[in-house]
Amino acid sequence: MAQTEPQLQSTVNEVINTLPPVWDRIRSNLRAAAIENFGITLEQFHILRHIRKGYDSVAKLAEQKGISRPAASQAVTVLVKKGLVTRTTQPEDRRAIQLTLTPYAREVLDANFEKNRLWMSEKMQALTPEQLQAISAAMLLLKDTFTPQK
Repeated sequence: MAQTEPQLQSTVNEVINTLPPVWDRIRSNLRAAAIENFGITLEQFHILRHIRKGYDSVAKLAEQKGISRPAASQAVTVLVKKGLVTRTTQPEDRRAIQLTLTPYAREVLDANFEKNRLWMSEKMQALTPEQLQAISAAMLLLKDTFTPQK
């Protein structure tokens, strides 16, 4: 199904004008909940999220976040002291330290994400079933369109 150039450009503009502000608002709400309700800073929240995603060493965290290893190590040390992260020496290489979220940290993140889902549900509850279905369909189309092909 070929798109006309004006229709394509209009759609591109709508995506550009809509997604960033919506995503910024969602992320802002997520961060605020972490900071206000769970007593962690924005940077600590980001470090926890990255560890959860599999960045399980100071070197990986530093590279992913674009910060120095000492800065990443300092942030991790604070999270260890707060009981949110553990450091484990690897038996095969004692210099390799693996970072793991504590059960409490997983609870904090899960509660934070759930709080954000509830906030989003409140924002979207006035939408009709047809509107919700249209949004879901649009999100799937965007996901498929922008997912790298293997």
